[in-house]
Amino acid sequence: MLQKNIMLLLLLSGVVAAQSFQEFQKKALHLSPYLKANQLETAKAQERNAIVQRYKNPTLALEVSQFDDSLSKEKGYRAALSQPLRLWGVGDDIQNYTDATMNETNTFVQLQRAEFIRELSLLYIEYVSASKLYKLAQESLGVAQKIEKISQERFEAGTIARVKYLQARLESAKMKNIVDAKRVQKVACYYRLLRFSGLQELDTLQTDYRFEPFNGSKDPLSIAYLESQRKTALSKAQLLENKVQWLNLYGEYEKEPDQNILRVGIEVPLAVFNTKKEERSLAKLKAQQSVLMVENEKRLLSHTLRALQEGRTALEQLLLSTQELYLSQRELLGMYEDGYKIANVNLLELQSIKNEMIQTQEKKIQLEKKIQQNIVQHNYVTGAYNE
Repeated sequence: MLQKNIMLLLLLSGVVAAQSFQEFQKKALHLSPYLKANQLETAKAQERNAIVQRYKNPTLALEVSQFDDSLSKEKGYRAALSQPLRLWGVGDDIQNYTDATMNETNTFVQLQRAEFIRELSLLYIEYVSASKLYKLAQESLGVAQKIEKISQERFEAGTIARVKYLQARLESAKMKNIVDAKRVQKVACYYRLLRFSGLQELDTLQTDYRFEPFNGSKDPLSIAYLESQRKTALSKAQLLENKVQWLNLYGEYEKEPDQNILRVGIEVPLAVFNTKKEERSLAKLKAQQSVLMVENEKRLLSHTLRALQEGRTALEQLLLSTQELYLSQRELLGMYEDGYKIANVNLLELQSIKNEMIQTQEKKIQLEKKIQQNIVQHNYVTGAYNE
């Protein structure tokens, strides 16, 4: 009695320990090194913007001179200080440019997070499907072993030839091999999911989670990212409109034996040969390119969304008819099993019905997987995974 209670407690502990997909996803989003690395892009963008915005350092020059003539030797000195100054208006253009680059970086980080959720969800669906196929193979093995046992009883009773019994044993061996192959697939899907999640280990994961279509609609991050690139390119072009961004303010004091000299002046670069014309043209071309890419992405997503909606409707109808077919085959199999026990049914007919039912079940599992994949892609397109 005590042993049974211990086994029951362990079983219940295993059920409690099973992790839901929501918990697993939340943990992956929090601990994934890949996402953490992407989040550092924001800090990198801030540092790059600080570099763009910072002022140039001043320059100090010190000189000592010696004046020699036939009567005396005297010394003089010179001190000069210069400071580059940013022209009025350039600072605002730089601020607009850094704001645009920061927005682009933030949008990129959000896009990577949404794509991570989509890929994690798709890998989870693959794992769930592999788990169902493994369970189906185990159930099919049980049916084959049941038929084998009936065949053995009939062989020992002398109602069937030994070859029929061996055929039933061979069918059980085949199903055992299929079970082993499905287990290999399940393990492979498990470790693909674990590897992508970035977690050290994966707790027992529930396989009953079903994705539901997102009813709302948000701006797709892929379009938002292209729009942010366009704004960055335009702000860069505006910044480059300032052919001269700096001037140099200088002052110096020079003491000579017979005079003292104080100079104050401004050095202004002349934009004669290098007017940044090519840089401005490149920035504007990139902005125009982004506009076309946005238009293309909008059309692509529109077609994709319509295809996903129509595809899911067709898949759901096919799943319904497949489920009806499976129920009929299961009922027929039960009748054939009862008939085989009293020698009214041929073994090959029984195995044929069983294999057809298994194929229908496999088809049903594959259809469920495709519908779930369709929903995940639909949710990504409609912005369900936007942060």
